Amino acid sequence: MADDKQKHLVFAILEFLQTSLKNGTIKQDDAEGIEVAIQCIGEAFDVDLNDPTQAQTFSTKPATLMSIFEVFVNAQKKLGNKNAAARSIPATSIPKIEPTEEEKKKAEELKVAGNRKVSDKEYAEAVLLYGEAIALNPSNAVYYANRAAAYSQMSDHQNAIKDSLKAAEVDPAYSKAYSRLGHAYFSVG
Repeated sequence: MADDKQKHLVFAILEFLQTSLKNGTIKQDDAEGIEVAIQCIGEAFDVDLNDPTQAQTFSTKPATLMSIFEVFVNAQKKLGNKNAAARSIPATSIPKIEPTEEEKKKAEELKVAGNRKVSDKEYAEAVLLYGEAIALNPSNAVYYANRAAAYSQMSDHQNAIKDSLKAAEVDPAYSKAYSRLGHAYFSVG
């Protein structure tokens, strides 16, 4: 049985396919095959695009799968080979390296961009921008707390809890980490 994260992804994929049918991205000759695929995938993962409860729970709107993927691709391009280098070194051998002033400045710019996305209610894109900021400067608790807030807005309270705990770990004196944590725990029930 699919968990909520998988259903969230499947819902986004099905929305993408349905939008592609409606906007003409998919040729009319292929439409029936895509409609069958939407139905089969939905049944396999117990996801229904027409269920209002599932739409409220799993839809990424106003963000689209395409816009989320675009943000991811742009983030990958910006990070370049940093991730590839990090994957090739075992975690136990990575020394704690203080970010450069340039990295701190770029991380701050990404945080501001993330804040703008939150203001525009584009939470998925905000999460990605905060993630980029964290990649550049993982010792700033604000980035984790802001990402936790964006996760909470998306009703992804488990990730909000993780980021709130990380924010408190990075800076135990940062009070917003605890308020975000409390909100996430309250939302979980």
